[in-house]
Amino acid sequence: MPDMTKGKKKVGSFQTRERGIHMKLSEIKVELLAPAGKWEVLVAVIDAGADAVYLAGKRFNMRMHRSDFNFTDEQLALAVKWAHEREVKIYVTVNNLISDAEMNGLYDYLKYLQDIKVDAIIVHDLGVINLVNEMKLDIPMHASTMMNVHSVEMATGLKNFGVSRIITSRDITLAQVKEIGEKAGIETEYFVHGDMCVSQSGQCHSSGVIFGKSANRGECMKPCRWKYSIVESNSGEEIGDLPNGYLLAMKDMCMFQHIPELIQAGVSSFKIEGRMRHQDFLTPVIALYRKAIDDYLRSPFTYWHKIEDFEKMYKERVRDFTTAMAFSHATSNVFDYSGSKEPLFLSRGAVEKSLTTHDLNENPFETVHDTPKTNTSLAVKVSTINAVRKSLNAGADYVYLGAEISPLRGEGWTEELLQDAVKMTHDLGKKIVFGTPRICTSRELSEIEWLFDIATSTCVDGVLVHNLGALQCAKQFDLDIFADFSFNILNAGAIKMLEKLGVKRVTSSLESSFSDLVKLASRSTIPVECVVHGALPGMLLEHCLPAMLVTKTNAKSGCRLPCRYINYALKDEKGEIRTIEVDQYCRNHIMFSTDLCVLPYLNTFVKTGVEVFRIEAQYYDDAVVETVVRRYRNRLDQCMDNPDLFYPIPESEWEELVEKSPRSLSLCAYAQDVTQSRSTLEVMKTSI
Repeated sequence: MPDMTKGKKKVGSFQTRERGIHMKLSEIKVELLAPAGKWEVLVAVIDAGADAVYLAGKRFNMRMHRSDFNFTDEQLALAVKWAHEREVKIYVTVNNLISDAEMNGLYDYLKYLQDIKVDAIIVHDLGVINLVNEMKLDIPMHASTMMNVHSVEMATGLKNFGVSRIITSRDITLAQVKEIGEKAGIETEYFVHGDMCVSQSGQCHSSGVIFGKSANRGECMKPCRWKYSIVESNSGEEIGDLPNGYLLAMKDMCMFQHIPELIQAGVSSFKIEGRMRHQDFLTPVIALYRKAIDDYLRSPFTYWHKIEDFEKMYKERVRDFTTAMAFSHATSNVFDYSGSKEPLFLSRGAVEKSLTTHDLNENPFETVHDTPKTNTSLAVKVSTINAVRKSLNAGADYVYLGAEISPLRGEGWTEELLQDAVKMTHDLGKKIVFGTPRICTSRELSEIEWLFDIATSTCVDGVLVHNLGALQCAKQFDLDIFADFSFNILNAGAIKMLEKLGVKRVTSSLESSFSDLVKLASRSTIPVECVVHGALPGMLLEHCLPAMLVTKTNAKSGCRLPCRYINYALKDEKGEIRTIEVDQYCRNHIMFSTDLCVLPYLNTFVKTGVEVFRIEAQYYDDAVVETVVRRYRNRLDQCMDNPDLFYPIPESEWEELVEKSPRSLSLCAYAQDVTQSRSTLEVMKTSI
């Protein structure tokens, strides 16, 4: 039992700056938010000066590697009582993606958290927000950084759902954080210290697809911490004298020297990362931030951080420090290519399992019974007008115009090309959808409005949005809205939330297993789409690796655009090559080493009730586009005529597809199950 006799911690009441109104520094109380994974850590960080503590139960959270961490239900109740007696708040993380199969136990858990009077829950899955609202639970919600809030529109949308605080994306500047907080009128929380992900939050699918252990469910095997060399994507040959090493391994965030800038940006809560860390590491960090915050608010005019305090923190660091994106676009200084300070490698590269000729006559998926036959449509995402033509000629029902354009391929959608694509599609009696970028800052949103104007005037059949900001923008136009895979949909509750916002169709998560897909399609109140073929992104980076490694700069500062000449790729220690696709915003899309292909098992997928099958072909040459679409069109027609029969693919057709494909073919996440993953130790043994 915990020691309940320790003295109470005296803290002032927490208040936030009123947005848009100047507030005296002497009137501001900034919240210092500490992590805790065990009881002794909770006691230690409160004693060190934390105003609030975030922790987790044994379920539904983002730190699931260790069974000896996190709190039982009884311990959660004791933690709340202990903290409240010391005027400290407790936030409980309910911040992983949740499948339909897991939703049954969620309501009782949330009701329990409400009953023990936790001060807020930290949420990621739209299904959790939907459940809180539908069941009229009286429990405050904070939007996890995994929701990747990077625009005023996203924050406003979440506020309308009942979210009272956003933990902002780690890939935006403090200036953007300030704009979001003030214009949306919502509290902002910001990671000020600790471990950093290289990928955009919520947009890393590598671990889930490769290992069946999802970064969106707290089980990441950290492929960003692997050793890589940078190579030419087709040949696999190393390029020049470019550095090799831990090319994606970010240093730790440390904003200790920038307390004034954080407070001036209106940040309500300073968040320390580390729910898997022990009190010996966290206690001095919390104490030093507590002292610095208090010193600044006590005397802001003459404040300067004490160098001896920073030296204490620096000497006890795990990795070297960075301020990441807080003040400007990041350079290579945010990475430690040596890997010398990495505390733990959970994996060391991995070979993605490819389909072979032997697999053609064996169906690895469960049999679907009593599923109503669906007249399934075939959609193809492309990035050139010629690929639009090829897709339509080969039998596509829908054409999606990709929004992220490759400088290497010289692509780009002008108003004239957009109009030509619409006319060409409609003349053939087919449908066309305009895509949007996966990340939509203020700049991208203004450009989306230009796109939506054209979409409205040309009467397109819908727009494909990737985030709540783009969705909010689309609602201002008379357009059908489809939600793409970046929403990470794994349960019907999340679909309900999107339906309430006017979404007409949703795309299942790239981490969805076949079993998850079956449940999703059967329970959804609106049509479900899934990706069945193509080059898929494992990570989405705000950073540009070619700029950092080749021109020694960043994408926003004098880069000579080496991406125009060479298609760069990362090669891991197992020899797997993952192409780096650079878009017009200089973001990097790190692709999987294999392309998704469910063609041999299409008859089984037809019986799921999914209404649209999509081919991701925006990175394919025209000849590949035509071959892939035609193969799927022919097989889909066969399967819909009689879905109960299994039609083996002739080996000659399969070999032609394999030969023309730029990469090997695999089942990606469909053959995994991130909701019932293997133990971390088991995966480590097969990887290292």
